[in-house]
Amino acid sequence: MFKSKVIIVTGSSSGIGAGTAIKFAKEAAAAVVLHGRKEDSLKNVKEQVEKAGQGQTKVHIVVGDITDQKVREKLINETVQKFGRLDVLINNAGLSMPSPISATSIDVFDKLIDVNVRAAIVVTQLAIPHLVKAKGSIVNISSVASLRAMPNFVFYCMSKVALDHFTRCLAVELGPKGVRVNCINPGSIPETELGARSGATAQQVREYNEKASANYPLGRPGTVDEVANAITFLASDKASFITGMVAPVDGGSTLQA
Repeated sequence: MFKSKVIIVTGSSSGIGAGTAIKFAKEAAAAVVLHGRKEDSLKNVKEQVEKAGQGQTKVHIVVGDITDQKVREKLINETVQKFGRLDVLINNAGLSMPSPISATSIDVFDKLIDVNVRAAIVVTQLAIPHLVKAKGSIVNISSVASLRAMPNFVFYCMSKVALDHFTRCLAVELGPKGVRVNCINPGSIPETELGARSGATAQQVREYNEKASANYPLGRPGTVDEVANAITFLASDKASFITGMVAPVDGGSTLQA
């Protein structure tokens, strides 16, 4: 499905990003560029991607903080220099932090916006000339936190709302140039490290997932592979008439009161 296509997946050292990169390889992508802060983890994912692609998918890694402009430029420049093109950008790098409004510094807001919104915007700006040339696509990874109110996570929710509307506006702007832009909003995915990185304890993450699962119409949390399936579909030519979509992959949780 992605034969001859070159894909960038930011935040791909674990969780949804890693699973998505592996899925692209299974779908015969020509090349996948992995990005993350942990070199050892990226090397491990690189091996999995190469195995999934049966040696036919070339893999390149870029290590660094997505908020660093030099890293963002390196990500795009090395991709095009090494593979000659860019067809798909997956803006997956993200950060979650508790932010009860009465007890949280505005610095937390700045950090969340920097990682979840500003970084995605700048990487996209750098990628646009190449995506226009390839008539490619962008998939932003948001969260169900943008679609429903969540106590104690106000700044995180706001950052994801911004990413959703960035998707819609960009879809309108880039559509005439042949570039599609969509967004996936995952629900509870216990396999990811996002909860742990937010500062929550393992027990808190487990309790949250159990509570969330009980409230899902499907009665369970999702898996990385299920989210990756949705991402690769929207990035593919099978979704050639879909743009500006903000799509929950959440077991129906946003339908609950």
